[in-house]
Amino acid sequence: MIEPDSFDNRLLHFWRGVDGCRECATISPWRKFPLGRRGTARFGLMILGEAPGRVSLENGRPFSNPRNLTIRRAFARAVAPLEIEPEALIYFSDTVKCWPASASGANRSPMAGENARCVSRHLRTELDLVRPRLILAFGARAAAAALGYPLKLAETHGHPIRSAADVRVIPLMHPSTINIAGMRRVGIASLDDYERRLAGLMRKEFAAALEQLRAGTA
Repeated sequence: MIEPDSFDNRLLHFWRGVDGCRECATISPWRKFPLGRRGTARFGLMILGEAPGRVSLENGRPFSNPRNLTIRRAFARAVAPLEIEPEALIYFSDTVKCWPASASGANRSPMAGENARCVSRHLRTELDLVRPRLILAFGARAAAAALGYPLKLAETHGHPIRSAADVRVIPLMHPSTINIAGMRRVGIASLDDYERRLAGLMRKEFAAALEQLRAGTA
Protein backbone atom coordinates (compact mmCIF):
# COMPACT_ATOMS: atom_id res chain seq x y z
CA MET A 1 0.00 0.00 0.00
CA ILE A 2 1.50 3.34 -1.08
CA GLU A 3 1.02 6.16 1.41
CA PRO A 4 -0.59 9.30 -0.10
CA ASP A 5 2.52 11.50 0.00
CA SER A 6 4.71 8.76 -1.44
CA PHE A 7 2.09 8.05 -4.11
CA ASP A 8 1.91 11.69 -5.14
CA ASN A 9 5.69 11.87 -5.38
CA ARG A 10 5.83 8.75 -7.55
CA LEU A 11 3.17 10.13 -9.89
CA LEU A 12 4.95 13.49 -10.09
CA HIS A 13 8.20 11.68 -10.91
CA PHE A 14 6.37 9.75 -13.63
CA TRP A 15 5.01 12.92 -15.23
CA ARG A 16 8.41 14.60 -15.14
CA GLY A 17 9.71 11.67 -17.16
CA VAL A 18 6.81 11.94 -19.60
CA ASP A 19 7.36 15.68 -19.93
CA GLY A 20 10.90 15.07 -21.15
CA CYS A 21 9.96 12.35 -23.64
CA ARG A 22 11.00 13.06 -27.25
CA GLU A 23 10.58 9.51 -28.58
CA CYS A 24 8.25 10.34 -31.49
CA ALA A 25 9.83 12.73 -33.99
CA THR A 26 6.51 12.92 -35.84
CA ILE A 27 4.77 14.58 -32.89
CA SER A 28 7.28 17.44 -32.39
CA PRO A 29 7.18 19.98 -30.64
CA TRP A 30 5.97 17.50 -27.97
CA ARG A 31 3.42 19.80 -26.32
CA LYS A 32 1.81 18.31 -23.22
CA PHE A 33 -0.38 19.48 -20.34
CA PRO A 34 1.58 21.11 -17.49
CA LEU A 35 2.58 18.99 -14.52
CA GLY A 36 -0.03 18.98 -11.79
CA ARG A 37 -3.02 19.58 -14.08
CA ARG A 38 -4.30 16.01 -14.02
CA GLY A 39 -6.73 16.13 -11.09
CA THR A 40 -6.71 13.55 -8.30
CA ALA A 41 -6.15 9.79 -8.31
CA ARG A 42 -7.34 9.23 -4.73
CA PHE A 43 -10.87 8.10 -5.67
CA GLY A 44 -9.81 5.63 -8.36
CA LEU A 45 -11.81 7.41 -11.07
CA MET A 46 -10.10 8.07 -14.39
CA ILE A 47 -11.11 9.78 -17.62
CA LEU A 48 -8.91 8.69 -20.51
CA GLY A 49 -8.86 10.53 -23.82
CA GLU A 50 -7.00 9.83 -27.05
CA ALA A 51 -4.62 12.83 -27.05
CA PRO A 52 -4.51 16.50 -25.96
CA GLY A 53 -6.21 19.06 -28.19
CA ARG A 54 -4.67 22.41 -29.08
CA VAL A 55 -7.25 24.67 -27.37
CA SER A 56 -7.36 22.56 -24.20
CA LEU A 57 -3.56 22.72 -24.06
CA GLU A 58 -3.69 26.50 -24.34
CA ASN A 59 -6.20 26.50 -21.46
CA GLY A 60 -3.97 24.18 -19.43
CA ARG A 61 -6.87 21.82 -18.62
CA PRO A 62 -7.99 18.57 -20.31
CA PHE A 63 -11.33 18.68 -22.14
CA SER A 64 -11.62 22.47 -21.78
CA ASN A 65 -12.20 23.57 -25.38
CA PRO A 66 -15.12 26.04 -25.06
CA ARG A 67 -16.55 24.72 -28.36
CA ASN A 68 -17.10 21.34 -26.72
CA LEU A 69 -17.48 21.23 -22.95
CA THR A 70 -19.83 18.24 -22.97
CA ILE A 71 -17.80 16.22 -20.46
CA ARG A 72 -17.35 19.09 -18.00
CA ARG A 73 -20.97 20.18 -18.29
CA ALA A 74 -22.13 16.59 -17.78
CA PHE A 75 -20.00 16.39 -14.64
CA ALA A 76 -21.52 19.63 -13.29
CA ARG A 77 -25.00 18.20 -13.81
CA ALA A 78 -24.02 14.88 -12.22
CA VAL A 79 -22.70 16.42 -8.97
CA ALA A 80 -25.27 19.23 -8.58
CA PRO A 81 -26.04 20.92 -6.23
CA LEU A 82 -22.37 20.57 -5.31
CA GLU A 83 -20.18 23.03 -7.18
CA ILE A 84 -16.83 21.32 -7.64
CA GLU A 85 -14.40 20.99 -10.51
CA PRO A 86 -13.98 17.54 -12.11
CA GLU A 87 -10.34 17.58 -11.03
CA ALA A 88 -11.47 17.36 -7.39
CA LEU A 89 -12.85 13.88 -8.04
CA ILE A 90 -11.27 12.54 -11.24
CA TYR A 91 -7.83 11.80 -12.63
CA PHE A 92 -7.46 12.87 -16.28
CA SER A 93 -5.04 11.37 -18.78
CA ASP A 94 -4.53 10.65 -22.47
CA THR A 95 -3.47 7.58 -24.40
CA VAL A 96 -0.96 9.72 -26.31
CA LYS A 97 0.54 12.36 -24.03
CA CYS A 98 1.68 14.87 -26.69
CA TRP A 99 -0.53 16.98 -28.93
CA PRO A 100 -0.61 15.44 -32.43
CA ALA A 101 -0.54 18.51 -34.65
CA SER A 102 -1.11 18.54 -38.40
CA ALA A 103 1.10 20.59 -40.73
CA SER A 104 -1.53 23.35 -40.64
CA GLY A 105 -1.49 23.47 -36.82
CA ALA A 106 -4.87 21.76 -36.45
CA ASN A 107 -5.54 18.66 -34.35
CA ARG A 108 -5.06 15.27 -35.99
CA SER A 109 -5.49 11.68 -34.88
CA PRO A 110 -2.36 10.04 -33.41
CA MET A 111 -0.46 7.78 -35.80
CA ALA A 112 -0.40 4.06 -35.03
CA GLY A 113 3.29 4.19 -34.08
CA GLU A 114 2.82 7.21 -31.81
CA ASN A 115 -0.06 5.47 -30.10
CA ALA A 116 1.78 2.16 -29.62
CA ARG A 117 4.95 3.79 -28.27
CA CYS A 118 3.12 6.01 -25.81
CA VAL A 119 1.00 3.14 -24.49
CA SER A 120 4.01 0.87 -23.96
CA ARG A 121 6.38 3.54 -22.63
CA HIS A 122 4.00 5.59 -20.49
CA LEU A 123 0.35 4.56 -20.17
CA ARG A 124 1.01 1.07 -18.81
CA THR A 125 3.28 2.49 -16.11
CA GLU A 126 0.74 5.21 -15.34
CA LEU A 127 -2.08 2.68 -14.89
CA ASP A 128 0.12 0.63 -12.56
CA LEU A 129 0.72 3.76 -10.47
CA VAL A 130 -2.80 5.17 -10.45
CA ARG A 131 -4.54 1.77 -10.18
CA PRO A 132 -7.97 3.13 -11.16
CA ARG A 133 -11.08 1.13 -10.34
CA LEU A 134 -13.05 2.82 -13.13
CA ILE A 135 -11.95 4.27 -16.47
CA LEU A 136 -14.28 6.27 -18.70
CA ALA A 137 -12.47 5.86 -22.02
CA PHE A 138 -13.48 8.40 -24.66
CA GLY A 139 -12.69 7.20 -28.18
CA ALA A 140 -11.69 3.87 -29.69
CA ARG A 141 -7.95 4.34 -29.10
CA ALA A 142 -8.47 5.17 -25.43
CA ALA A 143 -10.77 2.18 -24.91
CA ALA A 144 -8.34 -0.18 -26.67
CA ALA A 145 -5.42 1.14 -24.61
CA ALA A 146 -7.32 0.72 -21.35
CA LEU A 147 -8.42 -2.83 -22.19
CA GLY A 148 -5.35 -4.02 -24.07
CA TYR A 149 -7.14 -4.98 -27.28
CA PRO A 150 -9.10 -3.26 -30.09
CA LEU A 151 -12.89 -3.13 -30.06
CA LYS A 152 -15.79 -1.76 -32.04
CA LEU A 153 -17.00 1.33 -30.25
CA ALA A 154 -20.37 1.27 -31.98
CA GLU A 155 -21.01 -2.09 -30.28
CA THR A 156 -19.50 -1.36 -26.86
CA HIS A 157 -20.38 2.30 -26.16
CA GLY A 158 -21.60 2.65 -22.58
CA HIS A 159 -21.17 -1.03 -21.69
CA PRO A 160 -18.77 -1.76 -18.79
CA ILE A 161 -15.99 -4.25 -19.56
CA ARG A 162 -13.54 -5.76 -17.08
CA SER A 163 -9.91 -5.50 -18.16
CA ALA A 164 -7.33 -8.23 -17.51
CA ALA A 165 -6.19 -6.12 -14.54
CA ASP A 166 -9.77 -6.18 -13.17
CA VAL A 167 -10.40 -2.50 -13.95
CA ARG A 168 -13.95 -1.54 -14.90
CA VAL A 169 -13.65 0.21 -18.28
CA ILE A 170 -16.59 1.96 -19.95
CA PRO A 171 -15.87 2.69 -23.63
CA LEU A 172 -17.57 5.87 -24.84
CA MET A 173 -17.90 7.72 -28.12
CA HIS A 174 -15.96 10.96 -28.11
CA PRO A 175 -18.50 13.81 -27.90
CA SER A 176 -17.75 16.33 -30.64
CA THR A 177 -19.39 18.03 -33.58
CA ILE A 178 -17.21 16.06 -36.01
CA ASN A 179 -18.39 12.76 -34.49
CA ILE A 180 -22.16 13.29 -34.82
CA ALA A 181 -22.44 10.32 -37.21
CA GLY A 182 -20.67 8.04 -34.74
CA MET A 183 -22.86 9.21 -31.88
CA ARG A 184 -26.02 8.61 -33.91
CA ARG A 185 -24.92 5.02 -34.56
CA VAL A 186 -25.29 4.37 -30.82
CA GLY A 187 -28.59 6.23 -30.51
CA ILE A 188 -27.33 9.65 -29.38
CA ALA A 189 -29.28 12.39 -31.15
CA SER A 190 -27.10 15.42 -30.33
CA LEU A 191 -24.42 16.78 -28.03
CA ASP A 192 -27.16 17.92 -25.66
CA ASP A 193 -28.54 14.38 -25.62
CA TYR A 194 -25.02 13.03 -25.00
CA GLU A 195 -24.52 15.47 -22.11
CA ARG A 196 -27.76 14.37 -20.46
CA ARG A 197 -26.93 10.67 -20.81
CA LEU A 198 -23.34 11.13 -19.65
CA ALA A 199 -24.50 13.08 -16.60
CA GLY A 200 -26.71 10.15 -15.64
CA LEU A 201 -23.83 7.70 -16.05
CA MET A 202 -21.50 9.87 -13.99
CA ARG A 203 -24.12 10.38 -11.28
CA LYS A 204 -24.37 6.61 -10.87
CA GLU A 205 -20.68 5.75 -11.21
CA PHE A 206 -19.34 8.60 -9.03
CA ALA A 207 -21.89 8.31 -6.21
CA ALA A 208 -19.61 6.52 -3.73
CA ALA A 209 -16.72 8.90 -4.35
CA LEU A 210 -19.00 11.89 -3.90
CA GLU A 211 -20.11 10.55 -0.55
CA GLN A 212 -16.46 10.22 0.49
CA LEU A 213 -15.80 13.77 -0.65
CA ARG A 214 -18.80 15.12 1.27
CA ALA A 215 -17.82 13.23 4.39
CA GLY A 216 -14.21 14.32 4.13
CA THR A 217 -13.00 10.74 4.52
CA ALA A 218 -10.89 10.54 1.35
